[in-house]
Amino acid sequence: MDKIILSKYQIQELVYKNSYRIDEKTKFISRCIDGRYFENKNLPALAIPGADVGEIALIIATGNSFGFEIDSEKMFKTFIGIVGGMKNFQLHTDHHGDIKKPASGCGHWKQINLDSTAYNLEKDQLKFIERKLAQVKKYGAKETILEGKHLEGAVLFVRGNYSIFPRYLLDLGSGRQTVEVFVYQATLVNERHKIIAEQLIRGNAVRLYKGCDGEYLYEVLSEMMENHLMETVRRLAKRLPIYNIVFKDDGSFTMEEMGKI
Repeated sequence: MDKIILSKYQIQELVYKNSYRIDEKTKFISRCIDGRYFENKNLPALAIPGADVGEIALIIATGNSFGFEIDSEKMFKTFIGIVGGMKNFQLHTDHHGDIKKPASGCGHWKQINLDSTAYNLEKDQLKFIERKLAQVKKYGAKETILEGKHLEGAVLFVRGNYSIFPRYLLDLGSGRQTVEVFVYQATLVNERHKIIAEQLIRGNAVRLYKGCDGEYLYEVLSEMMENHLMETVRRLAKRLPIYNIVFKDDGSFTMEEMGKI
């Protein structure tokens, strides 16, 4: 299948047909922004670059960029508590259909390893994250395998109490074809970051400058999140249109085109 750059009207149809309400019980369980997830009732609503691997990398990078100390072990323990245990830690592997080739890690994590400086991370910190990935796998974390080429035809920044299944069978007139979109669920990411900021401070996992508090930590996490998101989007979603999708409580939504990458 070929990638289709989706029009505004095609995006409207995809969002209308593929949106689903957030489950409060599982709203802090994540998935990646990747468009290759199949629709299923248990698909996490919280879509963030790299899923939980990306989140751990983000927290460490924020400390690097803003100059505060992080106790990496305490930080990791705090994060595991927020998601409800190691079994709920989310990560994925890419498989492109060639059985002779081993699966590779997710695109966001791959980009971090290719250019750690761009993501404000150091080599020894990448090794720490790799050790923690091995640990969560040992204790029950399920690694989702995403198969096939990237066919994403747009990037969706989503806000509100809904999320979006990233795959959709679109009628093109000459036939139906599966299309995909990158999805970033900003509302849930922000909610989880507020909890993370509070819990990191409560658990003595960070040492902030005098006068800085949880609100400050949340703000710098948000700033670094934007940097990491756009760094990966620029690399994996070149020339794709970006849409801002805002849901109301009744499931209706507004859509604004934000240009192309």
